[in-house]
Amino acid sequence: MAFSAIDWTIVLVYLAVTLAAGLYGRRYISGVADYLVAGRELGVWLGVATLAATETGTITFMYYAELGYKTGFASFINGLIAGLVMIAIGRSGFIVRRLRELGLMTVPEFFQARYGTRLRVLAGILVATGGILNMGVFLKVEGLFLTVISGLPLRYLKLTMTGILGLELIYTVLGGMVSIVITDFIQFIALSVGALLITVYSVHVVGLGRMYSAVAASMGRGGFNPLANPSYGWSWIIFQVLLWLAVDTCWQTTAMRTFSTRSPEISKKVFSWTGLIFLGRGMLPMIWGIAALAMLGPGQNSLEAMPTMLAKILPAGILGLVVAGMLAATMSVNSSYLLGWSSIIAQDIVQPLRRRPLSPRGQVLLNRIANIFVSAFILFWGIWYTLPGPTYFYLNITASIFLGGTLAAVMAGLYWKRANALGGYCALIAGAAGSIGFFFFKVPANYAGLGSFALAGLGMILGSLAGAPARESEATPAS
Repeated sequence: MAFSAIDWTIVLVYLAVTLAAGLYGRRYISGVADYLVAGRELGVWLGVATLAATETGTITFMYYAELGYKTGFASFINGLIAGLVMIAIGRSGFIVRRLRELGLMTVPEFFQARYGTRLRVLAGILVATGGILNMGVFLKVEGLFLTVISGLPLRYLKLTMTGILGLELIYTVLGGMVSIVITDFIQFIALSVGALLITVYSVHVVGLGRMYSAVAASMGRGGFNPLANPSYGWSWIIFQVLLWLAVDTCWQTTAMRTFSTRSPEISKKVFSWTGLIFLGRGMLPMIWGIAALAMLGPGQNSLEAMPTMLAKILPAGILGLVVAGMLAATMSVNSSYLLGWSSIIAQDIVQPLRRRPLSPRGQVLLNRIANIFVSAFILFWGIWYTLPGPTYFYLNITASIFLGGTLAAVMAGLYWKRANALGGYCALIAGAAGSIGFFFFKVPANYAGLGSFALAGLGMILGSLAGAPARESEATPAS
């Protein structure tokens, strides 16, 4: 066993504090706006903490470390793009400012205001499908980290996955966004401490010179230059820019932070500052993966390499703090994702199809039921699904099922008066079709992802030009 008694104590105390803080938030839930967007009361620094914590989980550290282990220093291009795109959006307010002005709670809600109810439902189906499949591998990857680093036998992996989900589900179902924001603040501090400790110990024990030599020996020039690495190249770089533009503006869990701020100007500031954090969010775990390559050598299970290294180099006490930080990351991401995808099912699929609108209390209940449904599915998917390649590639393509079409339809709906419902249908369907090649025809992730965005944009343009022009009220949705 890698864990000592002090490590277990640190982790259990942290879990108890987090659960208590999350349950405390339920007293502030009086309606669906409180449940989904925290009453739109987030300021800059709390917004930064909850957005950074929501998009930085154990799954994040694991897939970025895997990229570092498999592609060396060339993997840094992914972290750079993620951070710089978010900073650019924050500085310009592109898309996020206008979406916040509309007073939305979900991204597909925009489709009803701009294109009609039917397109909102289609968007909701695609967003929920892509998002839930994306989240479906979280528990397995996170559970793998915890079992490997703690020294538990892998036969306890499923039990670990179930325990993680159960804790998150309790306070997410009861307290919604309010509980998530409260726990995110705690978790942001914990995961920041954990990430810094891992980086310091990894570099100190392994050494930068040894890391450089390991990458040069196993990958050559491709380990340093993304244009020379067969996993990347210009097509991958363009795809990543489009992907992160879509994630920062149309990804439901990110957009919920936009919708939860007090004003459009605060939304811009939240993205500007969080973009700086995203630079480290990507590159620090890539350093850990490179350190694992140098210490363990190539040929290891790429997902297990980083936690295996940490179990060897971290002393008692520090190991417990790191695992508490990783649990913080896990719980902040998963709770937000559970709320995000369940809100799509409740608000954008079920409710628009009802003849009578639900009361505020009925809407909260519906969201809680959807939350439980999503949790059951991801537990099943996590246990039985086998990843076809690097985790990061799988996550990118499942996101592209809806992000390509959603970005095209949202961007056109906000900035192009000619955009209409036919264009929206063409964008969503073509974007989803573009990602299918990765799963069924083994098309490389860079071509499948870039194709998804290209087809969605083309579908939006051709469909809008072929269909009737939008009415003035549709071209300028009311806020």
